[in-house]
Amino acid sequence: MDSSSSIAQGPDEDMIAAGKQFAQFGAGCFWGVELAFQRIPGVAKTEVGYSQGLLHNPTYNDICTGTTKHSEIVRVLYDPNECKFGDLLNMFWSRHDPTTLNRQVN
Repeated sequence: MDSSSSIAQGPDEDMIAAGKQFAQFGAGCFWGVELAFQRIPGVAKTEVGYSQGLLHNPTYNDICTGTTKHSEIVRVLYDPNECKFGDLLNMFWSRHDPTTLNRQVN
């Protein structure tokens, strides 16, 4: 691996709000999945980004080359008193088919 490519070595440093939890989902393409998560009562915030891969701070254009080995992900901040993790999983699996080309959203 050359010096311009690296894999993140440390944990996410975000401080989570009291009473909230994070969940992270990779669904091939994050745009449609992010919107679906935003519509679930109890979801406070969503963020999209990239996980794993060979480049530090990749751009969308980098990812589109198909050579970086990143996954597009959605991180969800939710209140477990209003939204159960199972609710998030149910939405994810209703929208995501890992057997399709590029594991895109249905």
